[in-house]
This record gives sequence, structure tokens and C-alpha cells, in this order.
Amino acid sequence: MENYIAVRAHGLKSRLLTRNDYEQIVNGDKDVGAFKDYSLIGEKDTLEEKLEKIYRVYVSRISLLAKASQEYSPFIYALLDRLEIENIKIQLRHILGYARPVIYYPYGRHIGPAKISNLKTESSIWEVLRESYLLTTNVPNFTTGLVAEREAFLDFQYYAYLMKQLDAVRIDKEEKSELKEAIKSEASLHLAYWIRVLKPQTVENLAKYSGLDAKPAEITLKEESTTDLLKTIHETIMRKIITRIETRHFTTIPFVYAYNFYAKLEAQNLEKILLGKTIGLPGEIIIRNLIFLE
Repeated sequence: MENYIAVRAHGLKSRLLTRNDYEQIVNGDKDVGAFKDYSLIGEKDTLEEKLEKIYRVYVSRISLLAKASQEYSPFIYALLDRLEIENIKIQLRHILGYARPVIYYPYGRHIGPAKISNLKTESSIWEVLRESYLLTTNVPNFTTGLVAEREAFLDFQYYAYLMKQLDAVRIDKEEKSELKEAIKSEASLHLAYWIRVLKPQTVENLAKYSGLDAKPAEITLKEESTTDLLKTIHETIMRKIITRIETRHFTTIPFVYAYNFYAKLEAQNLEKILLGKTIGLPGEIIIRNLIFLE
């Protein structure tokens, strides 16, 4: 069954968009809906509707793999559960006075978007999270009123949660070790990002409190924006973590981890393109902000 799921993931990967496809969308030669997997997207759809349909494609792709085996589905679904954490962040930003974003991600295995969007206080968010399985510890006493501190905590909680789901799955010892190292490496890169945003001690305390066994990765911190830094982090994850997994575990469950990264990356690239075109960014700027498969 493990080989079967990996083979299906390979089939799905073959359908991912290429750099040329992205450039055609950016240049206006093709609409997103011209591509088969996105055929439900119409020209008259609102931006919000288009983005929702794009992420539904991502969710359906990973769900297809999760449904193929009860044995591996908890871990595969846990990859998708990242969207629930992102929805919680969205609502936290709204509650704390930030502008409401374009969409909530169309996914909710533990806490659906409808329920999250109706939460009106920060305490109600933590209460709902406690009732789910997404938190691995109690909520700490935050030391600042910054939403970034809460988002960092949620990131670290997600990685601790994903590690816990991996521990429960019965796979080859070497495969599990490789996946644990990959998750730990990803977490380390995001630790480095949050240290750029918050005080290092605050970030390290949150990671330790979450039970996350990771130290900040070494990243060359140029005078770049946090957006540029996030792009650098995603490119580093792909180059140093995902490519390695894809090469070493071509027909086993770790390949699903790699495919999930690629599938989510496609959704994020399309989101950047649509948002960029909506606000009138030049095509070359949009292209420069995309990340292409190596």
C-alpha cells in the first residue's frame, strides 16, 4: 500500500504546473481555468472565489492520497492540517485589529472555517484549539501583545503536532528518521524567520515550551524584507530537504511529504500571481516572487 500511495503521488506530481505555465498566466496568454485541474475557475469568478478553488485543488490532491490507506492517513491528513493553523492565524490577526484577509483556506478537519470565522476573542480561539488535537501543550503566558508571538507559537505547535502524528505511523525506521529530520529542519528554518521578527529569547522560549527539539538554522540575513526571507526559507526547504527526500525515498511515504510541499507551493504561486495581477504589479515582479520546482 505504501508503494501504491507513492506511485499515485508521482502521478499527481506530473500534473503540476511548470514555469512556462506560470509565465503564460502572468502574461495573460492563459487563464488559470485553462489548465485541466483548475477548470472550475471561471473568468467571472471573484478573486476570493478563484483563490478558494485553487486551494480546494490542493486539498483534494492530498485528501486523495490520505483516503487511499487508513494506516497512513493520520500523517497525510496532518500535512493538510497546516491550513487549519493558518486559518487560526488569520482570525487572530482579525481579532487583534489587522485587516481581514481575502480568504480562509477551504479546509477544516478539526475546526472548520465557518467556526473559526465566528470566534470573536483571543481566549475563544485558544479554547477551541484546546478542544481539538492541534495543540500539544497549554497556551503559554505571552510576553507581548504582538500577534507575531502568537503566530510563532502556533507554528511551533504545528511542527510538534506533525511530529506526534508521525510517531504514531508504522513505517520503516529509516523512513521515519528521515521524515523527523526533515520536519526538524523545516522547524529550524522557521525559527530563524521568527527570530528576525521577534526577540531571539522570546522565540527560543516558545519553541522550547512547545516541546520542539530544534535550533535556529543558519541563514544569511541580508537587508531584505521578511517576505524575501520567507522566499529564501521556502527555496532552502526545497533545495536541501525536499529534493533529498524525493531522491532517497522515491517509492515510499516520505515522497508524499515531498509532494505535499510541491502541491502547496503551486497553490501559493497561483495566489501570488492572482493577487499581484489584481493590484497591478508588473509581470517581472510577480515572476520574481514565485518559486519554481528544481
